[in-house]
Amino acid sequence: MRPLTYLTFDSLEEGVGASQVLEYVLKIAQSGRKVTIVSFEKNYPSESVQKTLSEIEIDWQPLPFGKFGILGGIYRVIRMSKEINMHSIVHARGNLSALAALISRNRRWIWDCRSMHADQRRSLNKKNNNYLIHRVMLALEYLIARRSNKIIVITNAVIPIFRERYRINQTKMVNITTCVNLDKFILQDLPRLDVINVLLSGTFSPAYDLDLINKIIAEMRRITRVNVTVAASLGATESWKSVNYDSYVSVSHNEMPSLVAKSHVGFSIWNNQLGICLKSVASTKTAEFLATGRPVFINSQQGDYKELFSKFELGVVTDSNDDVSVEKYVQEIMSLLIDREMPTRCRDLANEYFSLEKGVTHLVEIYSELDLV
Repeated sequence: MRPLTYLTFDSLEEGVGASQVLEYVLKIAQSGRKVTIVSFEKNYPSESVQKTLSEIEIDWQPLPFGKFGILGGIYRVIRMSKEINMHSIVHARGNLSALAALISRNRRWIWDCRSMHADQRRSLNKKNNNYLIHRVMLALEYLIARRSNKIIVITNAVIPIFRERYRINQTKMVNITTCVNLDKFILQDLPRLDVINVLLSGTFSPAYDLDLINKIIAEMRRITRVNVTVAASLGATESWKSVNYDSYVSVSHNEMPSLVAKSHVGFSIWNNQLGICLKSVASTKTAEFLATGRPVFINSQQGDYKELFSKFELGVVTDSNDDVSVEKYVQEIMSLLIDREMPTRCRDLANEYFSLEKGVTHLVEIYSELDLV
């Protein structure tokens, strides 16, 4: 069994580093494989994270994040590539980590593709969009896709797009969606319905449709009492400040399960201007809400959710932001909240599609294949 080198540009102290990367590597190490994780940290490496990793003999190599900008990014890619064990299997989370794996000349590596990054960047930065940079990013993605041994995607919807774009066989891609630790996010009874608790979690960005979120909240306030809480990771900016919320809390990932349990509904409505990029979306927050038994507002074009919500009869799928549609969305969510079986259906969906245990099992199978390369 070869050792594993796990590469991520995310800090393990907050955000997806804490909610996703850390959860995955802890489970992977329990499979008996020796794991080294390389990450970039903006602050001094956390002693609590170091203690957690060392308890199960994970070797953590935290690197200083350094400067922002293109030159800073190039430096980080080169610096990360030097940490790669040439005899190991490399799990590269995200495009820049994959680029580090590519230039390291390791022969056994996985591109864990979390989004259509080049297209998403162009869709959200139309004013400062550099065509040459976009073409370079697409060319690097093509090279990464062709040179990697396996590609992990997080939705089925993106597979045919990648197959045509990168001219690769579908068998090279494996869908391991954004998973959640079902031992932490457990099924909980809904709170009383005298006040509807809305939870907006995570770091807000231009990727989210703020106008539609505000419209839906306003319509909910028109017909019932609503309390809106914004919960961001520790250290996150107040990027939700333009939302009409009642309270703002800064929480760690470990505090999120209890906060989600106190809510009735969550939002993961992305901006439709992302177009085809929405096919690659599977947000952590959606899996966390579903695991706890809470419905979620999502876009119709977002990943695989439309089909999954239809199959399990839960959640609200948004298509437009006109007043009639918004009224319909709110009526749908209110109907779900009085459906006694709805929380169980949410949990059933999480068990089937978003289980961390199942996700790690698939990863371990991929690593075993690469042991033979």
